[in-house]
Amino acid sequence: MKKAEIVEAKKPLKISEAPVPKPPKDGAVVKLLYSGICHSDIHQIDNGFDVGSRFTCLTDNPNYQFPIVPGHEMAGVVHSLGENAKTCDLKIGDRVAVFPWIGCGKCGYCDNGYSQFCKEKHHTMGFGAVPGGYSNYTVVIHHQFLVKVPASIPLSVATMLPCSGLTTYNAVTTALPAIKKATAFKGKASMLIIGAGGLGLWALQLAKNILPKTTNVVVADLSDSKLINAKERGADGTVAWDPSKSEEDLIKATAKLGNEIGYDAIIDFVNTRVTSTRAFECLNTDGLQVCVGLFGGSANFPLPVLTLSEKGVKGVYVGRLQQLKDLIALVSTNKLTPPPLIYYKLEDINSALDLLRVGKINGRGIIKHEGANDDA
Repeated sequence: MKKAEIVEAKKPLKISEAPVPKPPKDGAVVKLLYSGICHSDIHQIDNGFDVGSRFTCLTDNPNYQFPIVPGHEMAGVVHSLGENAKTCDLKIGDRVAVFPWIGCGKCGYCDNGYSQFCKEKHHTMGFGAVPGGYSNYTVVIHHQFLVKVPASIPLSVATMLPCSGLTTYNAVTTALPAIKKATAFKGKASMLIIGAGGLGLWALQLAKNILPKTTNVVVADLSDSKLINAKERGADGTVAWDPSKSEEDLIKATAKLGNEIGYDAIIDFVNTRVTSTRAFECLNTDGLQVCVGLFGGSANFPLPVLTLSEKGVKGVYVGRLQQLKDLIALVSTNKLTPPPLIYYKLEDINSALDLLRVGKINGRGIIKHEGANDDA
């Protein structure tokens, strides 16, 4: 098989060849046809995250090993099944999406379906312990982490669902109670989505299908072209965060597009000091601010205002296996328009990551593996 590996942190990925792997006894080997290119993959190359007060290196984790095959958005067909997996409801050739957030399988988080929070992430795919999707074959330790993809969903779309789709689904459903409460009290509600990239456009589509129809959904971004994408996908309003304008003017321009000069829920897919502070200022009393992005920095909230207004701030990290199944069912029965898809060959992965790093992919970058076609 062909794979792209990080051999050393902060170095370009190297393309290499290896034999097609054998399936584990309870799992499967998936022939990947599409793999998503996520901004989190850049953190792999940079060997860490800015967590506000410090930079945390991934290699501080003893389970983080080189070489690393990144990639956690994967879709393809079942290539082979392990001896114990042959009794499951999967068969060779089935179209599947891979749930990559696999924990130890023994702790309370795993037992209750929250494996993304497992402290022993020995099996999480694409993060330094188990090879991920920058390869045309991948090994999945247990068949339960493969979700069948209905024929109504192209695999090029399905590949985004285990991360960008799942994260945005989790974010929108997390914000849903605040929107429902505002709608019950005021007859209408408003949501602000910060960032009109791949995740923001997914969130917009999901918001339009999940939230009450009276919800006013506004999208903010730096890029005019990305805001055009948002408008074409149903945004009720857009606001350009022109860096040449004052902070006071930007906050006023953003807030006035919401109900009651503000928003009942805000989802921040950038999540820097600037965007989080701006979001807090635009949040209505009893509103919820959902923090998703990993761009780094720390927040600055006036604590008395937090208390007196009962504004809420909550983080969202990917999602659960059951949520992925629910999302696939939703996408299969609703005509959702995905973000624009920009295809790359595996050999072009370093160029694609360079473009992603500087925000030059207007939509979602996808590795199109050998044998894939857009209608797969």
